[in-house]
Amino acid sequence: MSDGIAAYLNPRDLPELKSFLARMATTPGRIVLRNDILLGFQTYCDEKGKSAQFMKRSSVAIFLNRIQEIVTGEEYLALVFRETRARSRFFRLSSDGQFMEEISAGDYLDLKDTLTSERPFGGPLRIDMMPFYSYAPSQKDPKNIGNGIRFLNRYMSSKFFQDPGEWNVNLFKFLKLHAHRDRQLLINGSVISDFDQLYATLPRTMDWLKTMNPDTPWKNLSDRLRRQGYEPGWGNTARRVLESMELLLDLINEPDDTLLEAFISRVPAPLISRIAIVSPHGWFGQEDVLGLPDTGGQVIYILDQVRALERHIKEETRLAGLEVEPKILILTRLIPESGETSCHLPREKVANTDHAWIVRIPFRSEDGTTLPSWISRFKVWPYLERFAEEAAPLLQSEFQGRPDLIIGNYSDGNLVATLLSDKLNVIQCTIAHALEKSKYLFSDLYWKTMEADYHFSLQFTADMLSMNKSDFIITSTYQEIAGTEDELGQYESYQHFSLPGLFQVINGINLFAPKFNVIPPGVDDAIYFPFYEMERRTSHVTESLRHWIFQSEEDRILGHLENPEKPPIFTLARFDRIKNITGLIDAFGQSSLLREEYNLVFSAGKLHPEESSDPEEKDQIIRAHDLIQHYNLHGSFRWLPTLKKAEAGEAYRIMADLRGIFVQPALFEAFGLTVLEAMASGLPTFATRFGGPSEIIQHGENGHLLNTSRSELMARSLEAFHRKQEKDHEFWDSLSKKGVARIRDQYTWNLYTEKLVRLAKLYGFWRYSVSEKGKIQMDRYCDLIYRFLLKSRVKTIT
Repeated sequence: MSDGIAAYLNPRDLPELKSFLARMATTPGRIVLRNDILLGFQTYCDEKGKSAQFMKRSSVAIFLNRIQEIVTGEEYLALVFRETRARSRFFRLSSDGQFMEEISAGDYLDLKDTLTSERPFGGPLRIDMMPFYSYAPSQKDPKNIGNGIRFLNRYMSSKFFQDPGEWNVNLFKFLKLHAHRDRQLLINGSVISDFDQLYATLPRTMDWLKTMNPDTPWKNLSDRLRRQGYEPGWGNTARRVLESMELLLDLINEPDDTLLEAFISRVPAPLISRIAIVSPHGWFGQEDVLGLPDTGGQVIYILDQVRALERHIKEETRLAGLEVEPKILILTRLIPESGETSCHLPREKVANTDHAWIVRIPFRSEDGTTLPSWISRFKVWPYLERFAEEAAPLLQSEFQGRPDLIIGNYSDGNLVATLLSDKLNVIQCTIAHALEKSKYLFSDLYWKTMEADYHFSLQFTADMLSMNKSDFIITSTYQEIAGTEDELGQYESYQHFSLPGLFQVINGINLFAPKFNVIPPGVDDAIYFPFYEMERRTSHVTESLRHWIFQSEEDRILGHLENPEKPPIFTLARFDRIKNITGLIDAFGQSSLLREEYNLVFSAGKLHPEESSDPEEKDQIIRAHDLIQHYNLHGSFRWLPTLKKAEAGEAYRIMADLRGIFVQPALFEAFGLTVLEAMASGLPTFATRFGGPSEIIQHGENGHLLNTSRSELMARSLEAFHRKQEKDHEFWDSLSKKGVARIRDQYTWNLYTEKLVRLAKLYGFWRYSVSEKGKIQMDRYCDLIYRFLLKSRVKTIT
């Protein structure tokens, strides 16, 4: 037995482990996943007469709980042992369980590949990103993953302390290079020529500022400050200019991470006022776009993000003493045949903003022909490089120069952002929203069987490139990165994987690199506010929408309610397998209690399969109709079209008026914007425990987490809630109020934008000081992968 494994096992339990693993080997040529391993162990314990204590708390049980998967062969077992979050080890065992050895990730992937017929001559091509992270420090403790900027600030401030000469000079040069549209900011290099001169003049300038009225505006200070070499950007008043200079002097004299973050965050270094946000694949508009596959949460997220960013940057530049109007562009696809939407317009103003626009560029084929209609996000890959080539000059024209920051969204948007960042030399932020690899079981190993529909070989390669090339990565939750104690994170799944016959990834991403940061989004509090704030609601709007939801007879609405006053079980999502609306219909239909006490109301877009061009959506619509007929739900359900954003806010409140509940039944959810919306509206919320909602909801305190893997488990949880509510008449109200408080404390766009802009500034300083020069080898390696793997694969798409 391997010394590594023995460290986790009581020696007297080794025979039991060997016996159980030998049983796993009786069916060669398969992969046994963690859940089936644990179920198999439960069966083994039952057959052997083992106690419940042994089954749950023995060292064998604890050890097996860490195994993510087992590959069974004719003469061996191979397993992935997840030692901690973000760290796995690999072991090979003889089929009788008598011999075990630790093996490399590559050896494990070789064994796993034998389950397929794809065995390339000469061995697989292997990709390893880890050697190219030598330019940056790495964290050690998995608990610190997701707070990369704190670690990086500590690292940089220690460098200021250890090597003040080099780092102070870097800081001086960094401040001196900043300008906005040819207007110098912060330091005039012709007056203050080097760091020593800056250090000498700062105390004298600060002494003079202390004699001024703290509220003296910049314009009354500017003549003297400019003669001393100080340009706009330090602050809008004498007080704020003095505070900024004090922070800088303290940072120079006694550097620490809090001072570094405070100073870089306060001054426009760099000035983040021109932002490009990339989302090419979907129908991106402001009306009539959310019912189509590939749109929905991401569109809402970006529009809310843009409005909040503009507000924040305006306030920040005002406090810095600058008269700068931010400009934000959402770069997306122009679709000539786009129905009633605005997706055919080259340019569209973002509502409730001053200088934010949606700009659209068409997808073009190799001969320059414009692609006229929508295509699935899985089919966009042949068009992205040309899209990026056309986008670069457009952005430079719109911004009258380069953007200050490029933010990518989803796999395709992040690839385009990577191409633009390289071309324009601009700091890049990656936001995945969801990584498909963890959604589709064995989508890597059996990629060829799914390639025609999903093109995962391209998507996974693009994901890997943007992860490693980006300056920083934003996730909504920690578990997106490193998972839970029991399950792999989405990014973690990219550490080691294989596309048999194409390549193996030995190390696809360094989760301990300080580029990951958790910043959850917020909700628009002008739309999503508690149902009991009646002064903010409009009675005729409420009554009209209530009638439409529960009683209106329209062709686009299915179902009627015999008793519209029953509390509703409400959900809102698009029809696809992962969102699992059909699972909720099944749970409702099989429970006589739920059907007696509640109505089921769901807003899910199209009613009929022939209205959809998406195979997965069609299948789910057909299943929904079948379940409705099977359980004879007529009289107790309403199937609504997709609600507009403003309607959704009032819909949540109407459901709360009737003391209903919101259920988000997804099989997996990367984050869960609808969870935030429902809780902010005061509607008690149930959501999947698989993914981001488990970090939003504190189970039993301000909401409930569901095991959505089986409909009967959802039904039991909802029934238990009803019984508790019957006994405790204040339970519903308590959940409602605590849900509102949770969102207001933790999930606001003001918090989000403040953190995002701060990250952009701090990573901008890191990029200038170290990263840009240190990443040359990483960039070259990624360029090879792009040119010789991804581009060649793109040509195979028909």
